[in-house]
Amino acid sequence: MMEENNEYRVFRSKIYFRYLIVILIFVEILDTYTTNYPNVIPSQVIAEFLADYPENMAQSIFALSIGIATIGMYLVILNQYFADKIGRKLLLAFTVFGMGFSSLLIFFSTNIIQYTIYLFMLYVFFSSDIWIIYINEECPAEKRGIWTNMVLVGGVIGAILLPIFRSIYITETHSYWRGMTFFAIFLGIPLGFIILFTLKETSKYQEIKADRGLINKNSGSLKKNLRTLFNSSRRKEVIVILIISYISGLNYLFVALGESFISNSPNLDQDDINIIVLVMSISVVFGYIFTGYIADKYGRKPLFYAYSIVLPIGIMIAVFGSYSTEGALVYVCIGASLANVTFWGLGVVIRLVILEIVPTESRGTGSGMKSLIGAFGITSGLLLSSIIILLYGLGFSFIFFSVLLWINIPLVAKFIKETKGIDLSEVK
Repeated sequence: MMEENNEYRVFRSKIYFRYLIVILIFVEILDTYTTNYPNVIPSQVIAEFLADYPENMAQSIFALSIGIATIGMYLVILNQYFADKIGRKLLLAFTVFGMGFSSLLIFFSTNIIQYTIYLFMLYVFFSSDIWIIYINEECPAEKRGIWTNMVLVGGVIGAILLPIFRSIYITETHSYWRGMTFFAIFLGIPLGFIILFTLKETSKYQEIKADRGLINKNSGSLKKNLRTLFNSSRRKEVIVILIISYISGLNYLFVALGESFISNSPNLDQDDINIIVLVMSISVVFGYIFTGYIADKYGRKPLFYAYSIVLPIGIMIAVFGSYSTEGALVYVCIGASLANVTFWGLGVVIRLVILEIVPTESRGTGSGMKSLIGAFGITSGLLLSSIIILLYGLGFSFIFFSVLLWINIPLVAKFIKETKGIDLSEVK
């Protein structure tokens, strides 16, 4: 009888894990979509809310607005802290519901101030990354990269839906950018309730809560969690990862305003831009698969090197290619795809490594700190660019921030140890 019960528990565990993966894929679809749909409509939002300003001035004001909205990312550390304090499940449900509700408010925005406020709320929720803590605490160490990227690959459906919906709502003859919020609204709000009532708390969180009492002891305050984080044996690596996260954040400018830049190219029309968005979305699928395979087979460090080198090159190809009177579409597709794959791929590697070098009881706080520092980089890049754009233009701003990524190479070589296959339970 006991053997039958054990077999039943194993079978039930496998069924639940498969269900968990499906739910997390839907979470990542929503996350990917809500992260990116504001980035494929800037030209349309500018045309509606800032039409009375010259091009450079309008782009500068919009960059400033986005910069203010990204301050919402700073609150992510509170989300992650509460993930350590009260559990992963409640925060996952809360952030998923929040993505849908914020999109509903964006739909009803009528001016740039309202748009900025509601986008601020959206940044609070889609930056949390609770789902990646879930998957990292529920799968074997040797398959952590593969399962993380399986969820990411499934989530790329959200990216593929972007050009499909954009081609429906934004064409040469009509524009209805608010239609881009529909998918996030109708997926995010019900999915939040599904998570709340059907998912279980992660096994690693339950383990330390039940067996060692570390949640109550070490997660009593944010200050204690931060002390644990920076007193760990790998604190130098944590600091370097935070630096890399900041530099990466500076380059969110290209993600946020790339569509506005190419929309003003005389060599590209809206149909071309929809093609570019589609090619970028498809390329991310291969990028995530490549990231997962290389991360588990050869390690995290080679990806840090490759992505830090290639991302600036991709941005340069896209910027200079947009000025070409012949083949502009091809050049921008190649450059933007390279930049998009490497930007998000670098983010995946950063997320993997930060989770692998901090203790379980502070893992949510560590991920939140990474997100917070990355958000500082995003805001810094956007606010600084609002000045640079006025003086030198948007294309120069893209290239200026991208070349700073080369600083990552000596930092990784000197300070980062390989974390491939590490057992999260042994991290102190």
